[in-house]
Order: sequence, then structure tokens, then C-alpha cells
Amino acid sequence: MTTLIGVDVGGTHTDVAVLCEDRLVRGKAPTRYENFAIGLLDAIAVAAEALDLSADDLLRRTDMIVNSTTVVTNAITELRGARVGVLVTAGFRDTFRLGGGPRRNIYDDHLQTNMPDLVARQDIVEIHERIDYAGKVLVEIDDDEVAHAAGQLITESGVTAIAICFLSSYQNPENEQRAARVIERDWPDVFTSASHELVASRGESRRWTTAVLNAFVHESATQYVQSVAEELRAAGFAGRLAFFQGVGGAIGQERALRYPLALLGSGPAGGALGACELARTRGEQRLLLGDMGGTSFDTGIVFDGELPIAKKVDIGPFKTGADLVDIVSVGAGGGSIAWISERGTPQVGPRSARAKPGPAAYGQGGIEPTVTDAMVVMGFIDPDSYLGGRQRLDAQAARQAVDERFAAPLGWSTEEGAAAIHDLAVVNMALAVREVTVERGHDPREFVFVAFGGTLPMFAAEIATELGIGTVVIPRNSSVFCAQGLLLADFVVRRDQTVDWLVADEGDLDRVRESAETLVERTAEELRADGFEVSEMTVSRSGSLRFDGQTYELPLPMPDRPLMAGDGDLLTQGFRDAYERLYGAGTAWSGAPVCLRDYTVTATAGALHGTWVSDSVTTSEGGEPGRRQVYLPDRRAWEELPIYRDGSISAGDTLEGPCVIDATDTTIYVPDGASAHRESTMAYRLTLEARR
Repeated sequence: MTTLIGVDVGGTHTDVAVLCEDRLVRGKAPTRYENFAIGLLDAIAVAAEALDLSADDLLRRTDMIVNSTTVVTNAITELRGARVGVLVTAGFRDTFRLGGGPRRNIYDDHLQTNMPDLVARQDIVEIHERIDYAGKVLVEIDDDEVAHAAGQLITESGVTAIAICFLSSYQNPENEQRAARVIERDWPDVFTSASHELVASRGESRRWTTAVLNAFVHESATQYVQSVAEELRAAGFAGRLAFFQGVGGAIGQERALRYPLALLGSGPAGGALGACELARTRGEQRLLLGDMGGTSFDTGIVFDGELPIAKKVDIGPFKTGADLVDIVSVGAGGGSIAWISERGTPQVGPRSARAKPGPAAYGQGGIEPTVTDAMVVMGFIDPDSYLGGRQRLDAQAARQAVDERFAAPLGWSTEEGAAAIHDLAVVNMALAVREVTVERGHDPREFVFVAFGGTLPMFAAEIATELGIGTVVIPRNSSVFCAQGLLLADFVVRRDQTVDWLVADEGDLDRVRESAETLVERTAEELRADGFEVSEMTVSRSGSLRFDGQTYELPLPMPDRPLMAGDGDLLTQGFRDAYERLYGAGTAWSGAPVCLRDYTVTATAGALHGTWVSDSVTTSEGGEPGRRQVYLPDRRAWEELPIYRDGSISAGDTLEGPCVIDATDTTIYVPDGASAHRESTMAYRLTLEARR
């Protein structure tokens, strides 16, 4: 039988989901920043114990491990990366400061701060080369000039990575390829990042920024990928090791090392993949997903079981050409720090205590109050049973941090300060949900809210109430749901190519068809490098279309074959229909030509993933609920609530709020007026009263 492991290395905890024969178990352990592989192995050991195996035995019988990580996200967020040098087309040295605008906020004078510098200006060297818009080489590259520039950057500036950013390389990569070969010949240990390999579409500023970011994060990603691989092999793992991408789908170790930026946002992407499977199994058309762990809250929407992909996303302040699963993140996790601004305004996040020192309650030297500390103060978290009793929390340290650094300066009691931290976290998360729903034209009341992560089940009902959502689903194994989503991962290669085709011009069809089929061959070749045969691959095609002259495009499926005569009419009608579905009847620009800007190919190869265990579980531990004093935030008062053990609740049971459900690695709060029903899949369905 196949054994699979999904691993999600988060900012505070490392989560593991194991599908071993017919059993699905989970493990969770603190993330170890000094060596991420240690936390990973600790979490695997917890899961192995649930299977009555040693960690070594489990690893020896494991066929594949799929891993997601926050390492790349953290490197960009904290601006801690490699020193990068850039070779750029002569005359375009300052594109990195001017492209997209040099200021981060043009609407608020107080927020008009300069863009952060990923590359020092003296580390950007102009190269005399030129390719025109159609891909014709106007000025050939001089290998000696490239060798001299690279040597100067490496020996004098001390760069460890070089991004190659030449104009129009998306149409013809010849000059970038030659430059890369020269650097790799003379300096084989220096990481190179050529812009055409990452983004083959028009727009030099976004393409070049993507290449620089790929180089910037390579040291952190390389250290992470290699240490995980080495530690797992040393522990007896001999199966296939894969890394999850932020665009969805797995890649092998070599591609992860070559394109480390692909690992950006991989954890939330795993949760989105799991939500798609949940939508399929539940027959739901619209799911709103939420994931709250130790450092952030991530949210997005799923329509008809399709993984939502955002094209050319902004990564923090940086405008890039990268495609990612469409997720919005805010700094609202269990480790998010509560603080008071210079104007005396209470705030929560985005700074996090992370795993070390962690919340004050961890007893590891943390002194700043966090969301977790607030929930300990309010009695929602039992200090003696945190992580199934493997970690005992210091309730007094949590009270001291909340009181001294947050509540007392504002003139509040400790409990009032904790409740304010709770309320701010709920508001921050509700605003993020509004961003992916209301601000994009969706009514959140039409969605089922799927809440997962180790922390969100404590807040999910209150977030839903804020937004008028009537149903919350907390899936089985919710605390490791992102890791569980990785068990479904296929290997995926996704590539774009700008073609700029007026679809009515069939005289230009041969050029477009040739570009598209070259893209198909390239994606298949990359999957072959990951060990798959062509017979194991599935290829899907799509395009980005717009009316000629517009700035933004709409995605549209392409025919599942090479383009042929007559397809232009089909694409025109399909685009007009999609346009009016989105913007309203009569909005299509009558008589305007339609342009296919980018052609996209996604090649998929099925990995070893199995099916989630979803059989009904009707047995339970039984027993009467306990009782605990809990400070209710809406009432600002202590109340004794029934406390149910997760293992005591059978499929078919319904609990009325207010009550608390204690699981091994999460806590579920059912507020007054709500009920929690345990479904046959062992998920909880919370039904909420309509908002007053």
C-alpha cells in the first residue's frame, strides 16, 4: 500500500499529514529556525506515534513526501536574502527604481515611502546588447564584456547571485542564454537567474523583478531544500521528495533549487488545494477558505472546485510576473504581537513572535503579548493540554505580558486587554475576507466558510457572524489541513508566452501556433526531467484575452489541440460572452478586435496521491463534558462553559453554544446562538444565527 506524507513548515509550527495504507493521521511540532529539518522530523515522529511506528520505520515505508515552506515568503517579507548583481540592457539600469513607480503608496502622503532596494545601484551593470520587440537580434552580445562584468560583480562587490535582465528576451532568449553560459563557465558556483526562464511575457519591469527575486531568495531556499533532503535521507527515507509551488502542484528537488521563487506561498496553496477537494466531496459550488496559523491569516475563494490562480501578482511592494494561487494574507496569527502605536491606538500584527521566542505563554523568553496569550488569559486555551499536553503553557506569563505591555497602558483590566486583542484579530481577518469577496463583487453570505489551521477554529464563528455567513465547516484534521492538501498534489509545470495575436488575423496563425506548440514541448520536457513519461502527462491550454487597446486581460480556455483556421471566431465569441458575464450584458465592445496576449500551457503528471479517508466514524471516548471559566469577549464577563473533548463527540452529535471543543492541536469555540454538528466525515458544521 502507498504511504504519503504532506509537510507544511509554517512560521510557528511544522504540520504533517500522513496517509498510511487506510489511515490518515497528523503530527505537529514547533518549527526550528536553526534547522527546519529538525522540526519536520519532530512532527513526523508525532504522526508515527499515532501509527504505532517509529519515525524511522515510517520514513522507510514512505513512497513520497510533498513539502511546503514559508522560507521564501519570509526572505522577501524580511528583506533578508542574497547579495544580487544584475546584468541589464544598456540604457535600462534604473528600471528597477522607476518601473511601476518609485513610491509604495500614491494615495496617502504619509505612506509614500520609497521602494526597498533589492539590488544596490552599483551592482547593476549595463551590457551592450539589443533585441527588438519581434525578437530580432539588433546587437549581439559580447562574451568578453559579460565575463568582465560578472567577474567585477563577484570579486569586487561580493555578489553570490546574478540576475540577467535583457530587453525583449521573452521573444528571443538568445542573448540571455549566452550570458548565462558565460557566467556558468567562469563562475560555476554563482547562482544565475535569467528573466526569460521565469516569465516569458511582455513587460520588462515585472519580468526583471521576478528574476531578481528568484536570485535574492536562492540562498535561503537552497539551504532549506538541501538540509531537508539530507536529513530525510539520513533518517531512512528513500522515496520521492517533492516541493509544493505557490501556483499549485509539486516540483522535484532540482527544479526547486533552480527556481526557488516557485516555493513562494506554497503553504496557503496547499490549503487551497485541500479546499478544492472538500468542495468536490461536499458538492459545494462556493467555498470561502480561511487558514489561521501562528503567523498569518490566509483567505481566498473556490468556485466549482477550481484552484483560483492570480496572474502577475504583487509580492509585498514588488510588482512581479509570477502566477500564484489567489490568496490574501494578513498578519493575524496566534503569534501575532499586540502593540500600541505612537498615537496610542491598539494594534495586532503584522509582527509575529514566531516559534522562538514565541508567545509569552511558551516560556521561552517572549515578553510581548500575542493573540495566543490573550486566548490563554481568557480561558479558551487550556495551558495543560496544549498540543495534546506535549507543551505546557505558562498562564501567568501570558497574563503579565498582556497586562504590562497592552492592557495597563490603555487603562484596561487584563481581561479587557485580552478581549481587545481578540476583537482586533477578528476585525483584521474579517477585513481580509471582505477583500476577497465584497471588494471583488461577491456576497460572502452566499459562501460556506471553511476554517482550518491550528488557531482559526477559535475565531471562525465570530468572523462569519461579522460577515453574515450562516455556515462554517471545520474539516477533520483542520490544524494540519494545508499539509493534508499536499497529499493530493500532482506535479505541475505552468508556462506563459506572449503572442500578441489579433484573433481575426488568420494570416498570423502559423506564428502563434508555432509558439504555442513550442510551449507545449517545453513543459513536457520539464516534466520528463522530473521522471515522468509523456503518456503520464495531461496538458491543458488557456489564454489571456482583451479588446485591442485595453490594459487588462481575461482568462479563457483554449482548444485542447493546436490552433487552426476558424478558432479566431470561436475565441472572439467566447471572450465576448465571458466579458459580459463579468461586467454585465451589453458591456462587450462591439466591433473592437480581440487580442490574445498570452498563451498558457499547464502540464500535469499524476503523482502517487491517494484518496482522503472519509468513512463515517461513529465510536467515541464517551464521558461527560468538563467545565471551565471562559471570559466571553462579546459580554466582557466570565462564564462557566461546557468543555467537550474532540474524541468524545461522535458523528451525528450536535452541540449547542456557548461551548468549547478541545482537540489535540486546536480549540473550537461555538458561541451563544450557534450549534456544532459533527458530520459523517468527522468535520464540524457550525450553524450561526443571522446577524442582528
